[in-house]
Parts: sequence; C-alpha cells; structure tokens
Amino acid sequence: MERGIVVEVLGPVVFVCRLEGERISAETPYACSLLGKKYRTGRPIAGDLVAFTIHSEVVQNRDYQGVIQSIEPRTSLVERLEPGGRRSKPLVANLDTLVVVASVGAPPLKPGLIDRYLVCAHHWHLEPLIIINKWEQAEEIDLLYVRLYEALGYRCIMASAKEKLEIDTIYSTLSGRRSAFLGHSGVGKSSLLNELFPGANLATGALSMQSQRGTHTTSASRLLPFEAGGFVIDTPGVREFGITGISSGELGHCFPEFEPYAQMCRFQPCSHTHEPDCAVRQAVESDELADFRYQAYLKMYFEIRELEKNTY
Repeated sequence: MERGIVVEVLGPVVFVCRLEGERISAETPYACSLLGKKYRTGRPIAGDLVAFTIHSEVVQNRDYQGVIQSIEPRTSLVERLEPGGRRSKPLVANLDTLVVVASVGAPPLKPGLIDRYLVCAHHWHLEPLIIINKWEQAEEIDLLYVRLYEALGYRCIMASAKEKLEIDTIYSTLSGRRSAFLGHSGVGKSSLLNELFPGANLATGALSMQSQRGTHTTSASRLLPFEAGGFVIDTPGVREFGITGISSGELGHCFPEFEPYAQMCRFQPCSHTHEPDCAVRQAVESDELADFRYQAYLKMYFEIRELEKNTY
C-alpha cells in the first residue's frame, strides 16, 4: 500500500503522486481507478491524501496503473455552491493558504468576489493572500481598494504575469505551503502559474471582446508541487462563488473587522441587518467600517438566509 496525494481528477481517472514522507515524488503520477468504491467524503478531489495500490489493470477498456483504497480525513475543504443553489461542489482539500487571484483592467477588480473567497478562508482557518494580476493596467480606484484590504490586515501582492512583476515574491511566499489559486475567469491564474512553474504548460485564454469576461481555460483542478515542498492547486475560474457550509449566524465572524463592534451591539446575537442599536451598522454609517465590505456581508447574509429557509 502506498500513500499519495491527488493531483488531478479527469472523469473516472484520478491521478495520484506518491508521497515520500511529506514530499511529493517527482515521478509521473499514477492513473488510478476507484473500482466502484464509495467514500464518506465522496469522490477524491485535488489535494486529497489517499492510500492506493500500484498494479496495472484494465477497467471498462481503460488502462489503470493503480487503485485508490481510501481517503484520509481532510483538514480543510474549499467548496462552492453550484449555480441554482441546490448542492455544493468540492474544489480542493488540505490547504493552509487560500490565494485569491484578482485582476485590474479586464476583467476589472471585483471586491465582492474577493470578499467571498476571504469568507471561505476565515471559515476554514486558512491564511488568505490576495494577488492582483495585470497591475500594469491599474488605476487609482484599484490602488484604493488594495490599501483598504491592507488596512484590514490582508496581504496583497500586485503582480503581472505579462510583465513578470513580483513572480519571485509569489514563489518565495508560497513555496513550502499548501495553497490553491481561486478567482474569477480571465484574471490570469494559469498565466501566473506558468511563470511560477515553467514546465506546467497550463492553457491560457483571451477575454471575450463583447463581455470582457474570461473563458474557462482550466476545466479541472490541477496540483503543481514546489521543489522545496508544498504545492499550488490551479482551480477552474468562476463568474460566481456561492457560499456554502457557513450559517447566517457564523458569517459575521468571517469579517474580522466587525468583531470589536459586534460585541457592543444591543442584541446578542445580532445579525447586523435591522436590529436597533447595532454597533456594526453605526460604525458603517460613521465610516469606521468600509461600506463596500458591509454591502458584501449583506448580500451573502441574505443569500444564506434564503438557503436556510429552503432547507428547514
């Protein structure tokens, strides 16, 4: 029995790299089958640690090099609500860092989407990092948002895959860590990763000239290991990121700047939406808290409340 890590899932085939201690082997991944097994966590996803056996076999006219026998308990799970809000879709597992990749110019900076990823990072106790690509196209409003996020304690790296700006900084920051790139379609996640991992040859795409939206060039999550240990997982771009696994009562705790004010609210607990003498709302009105963050909170809060009504 071997211990390995899932690096990619393509249909029924799960590609697994052997682990040598905690280091990922440099050898070619094994194409593994599941043999109809059912796991409590569902199907494996990128970042999963698994036990597998190595042997050649043919299943349904497909050649396999191994069989996954079990999946280890996950330390973290990043998932999103699928369009329509009916079920969640697991994306990646076992991270310690969640990298929010945004861009300026085209597509423009979208703070509302960044905030959704940050909520996910806080919920799973992951270290958040914001990378803003295409910084050569930045305008004054983009710098303002960066300064606001930095004032909240988030680290931001202003980068450019095209100009090779801050690539070394990103590499040194993430090497040795277990991270994943998440972001809107077209922000350049794959372009940045091609600079970090020159041999990866990840597909990149151009923006739609009509919509200025990105095309989905990454169709499945793929794990890329660092030589010094750790990895980055490239995930498919999204245009929406539905919050799942977080209750409406927990959401406020995922906005750490709310905490000092929330303790002073008249009602405990307080939803910060309508209650009288809500210290959070008062702080927004007096510009002590950023209004764009509060608006993001409200939008997520009411989305979650609607899901909770439909569930219960």
